[in-house]
Amino acid sequence: MTGNLLKAERELRGWSLARIAEALGITTRTVIRWERGQATPYPYYRERLCALFGKSALELGLEPDGKEREKTISMEKHAGDPSFSQSPRSASYLIDNMIPEALGRGGNLLGRSELLEQIKERLREGERLTLYGLPGVGKTSLAVALAIDKQIQARFPDGILWVGLGTQPNVVSQLARWGSLLRVWPHEFEDSESHETWARTLQAFIGSRAMLLIIDDAWTAEDALAFQIGGTRCAHLLLTRLLQVALAFSQENMLMVPEIPEDECLKLLARYVPRLVTHDKESVCTLVRAVGRLPLALTLMGKHLALQDLTGQPRRVQAALTRLHETRHRLHLSIPVTVQERPPHLPAGVPISLHATIAVSDQRLSTQAQIMLRRLALFAPKPNSFSEEVALAVGGEPAEILDELWDAGLLESCNAERYTLHQTIVDYARADQPPDLAALRRLVLYMLNFLENHIQDSEMLEIETINILTALDGAATLQMQPEAVLTESARIWLQTLR
Repeated sequence: MTGNLLKAERELRGWSLARIAEALGITTRTVIRWERGQATPYPYYRERLCALFGKSALELGLEPDGKEREKTISMEKHAGDPSFSQSPRSASYLIDNMIPEALGRGGNLLGRSELLEQIKERLREGERLTLYGLPGVGKTSLAVALAIDKQIQARFPDGILWVGLGTQPNVVSQLARWGSLLRVWPHEFEDSESHETWARTLQAFIGSRAMLLIIDDAWTAEDALAFQIGGTRCAHLLLTRLLQVALAFSQENMLMVPEIPEDECLKLLARYVPRLVTHDKESVCTLVRAVGRLPLALTLMGKHLALQDLTGQPRRVQAALTRLHETRHRLHLSIPVTVQERPPHLPAGVPISLHATIAVSDQRLSTQAQIMLRRLALFAPKPNSFSEEVALAVGGEPAEILDELWDAGLLESCNAERYTLHQTIVDYARADQPPDLAALRRLVLYMLNFLENHIQDSEMLEIETINILTALDGAATLQMQPEAVLTESARIWLQTLR
């Protein structure tokens, strides 16, 4: 009946199959299948057909019947209710098999309960949400936890889709993979090599379904937006380390994923080496601070120490712990991982390590930004901060290069016109080359001049104390004698620090 009515209305107007196909952006073969009753138009195309013919869905024989009609009425009735769940999760629940195994099996979620609930609440409202933060801070682990959360699955009863993009994604291939999960095939529409065509077609198919679409490891706004194809009852979750991508995707709905508290870091390590945390807590705490409480670093170290602990030889655990206090060893520490644990941005054959994870961002910088990052690494890491003025003086590059580092997520803001660098970023930038002596000299001269000009401003001196001490250490490296050029009051102030 459906096909006969549609065909009759087309022939009544003297329209060809090609005219209908062109108007809807589909193939004539698809129109033929509709008219023969071999396929049913997606909700999006039903609406387009009604507008094209000036008829209702009932008049065109497109009104769903039976169980499909009941489902449609129910979905329309509850479309404005974010808590509505069509049904409990069934055995056929669509959950993407590309959802990765989070490195650490949930350990990275320690200290995240409040943030996790905040994310869930926003997703339950059907919003676009972006999680951004440092490399290795645990964004993917949070998203995996959400994907397997029963409340989230109940809120999105039609399934969860996941895509891991990386630096060079094949957008068409990834959209086609989503199509196969949704049982949408390339032969059903023209130009199946166009990501825009795929996006429109998938969006039409999703229609009023309630789904969660998770976009992991996005490096460009264009790639991220290509997967923003859910309908009004869907939510989108984007994960990125790049602030400009986060801003382009959901400027008003972003959450920064912070490092985890120190006590939770100890709990994470205790999952791997409980005896070490109990009997050598001071050394373990030093190690936690050395990696800036970064979940990836803690997980890598915990697994490495656990492997040594399996030998039953305390000597091997202590030797491994001693090596981990060396910056270079921490940066390059890696462990074997499954294919599902490997992040999309890492090429095949490259093991997961802090160095490899940060290097992906570093390698995308301009040469000027790479040089400036290494110069800024002369400053002490977070919680220390430095002003934009001294950053430009020491960096020796224009402000646009400072912005590039900020956009890349390698440089963090700290109050108005002040910046800070995470410990692991500083370690990375310092590890591959000796300090830039010319930049170090600029730092020394700037901070000595600052000291002279603000000697009566105790508040300003307190803010810059660590940077002044860094400059004094730099003066010693350069064999400079700062006391010789300072006023007596400045020399007295320095003596109080020592």
